[in-house]
Amino acid sequence: MRHAIFAAIAAVVLSAAASAGEPPFPDYAVTPLTKGDVDLFMGILHAAADHNAHLTGADKEAYDFFMKNKNAPPPPVPNGMPSQAWLAQMEHRSKLLGAAGALATYDVALAKQRGVGKRYEAIKNEVESVIITEVEGMTGECGDTDCGPPPTPAQRARAKAIDAARKADKPLIAPRAAEIRALEKKVNFML
Repeated sequence: MRHAIFAAIAAVVLSAAASAGEPPFPDYAVTPLTKGDVDLFMGILHAAADHNAHLTGADKEAYDFFMKNKNAPPPPVPNGMPSQAWLAQMEHRSKLLGAAGALATYDVALAKQRGVGKRYEAIKNEVESVIITEVEGMTGECGDTDCGPPPTPAQRARAKAIDAARKADKPLIAPRAAEIRALEKKVNFML
């Protein structure tokens, strides 16, 4: 009887975990990243960059089309009723641009395939924040403009926690910032 109760409890817990999707992860804005978090991020980013470096078939066609046309103006809209050939050309162009867009976010798709999509995006956001604020030295200060109403005590406390987490994350991110930027260019070639 005891084993049946434990089995029933385990089944409920496992089904709840499976239906919830990804395992929970901390709020990386206020919780420092771990080496494991950075390794997960870098592994996915490397895999996506490697994928985009070895494109073939339709993916290669979409990439080449985007690179060739990224600074070109869109084709002119015909006067009057568009021809079937023009509509077919626009449909093909749209499909290629959609496929290129999917390649430019391949890291996120890969993370979702691995069951860590939300965690990866949270880590990615924190890594980007650390690079921008701590490595590149950019800030979000308002300067001479009106920043809005003064922050509440809770907002000030969260801002201090965010600042502390970014400073704690800097030693893990700063040495890899150039590598991260290079990989991001390979993945998100649309920027």
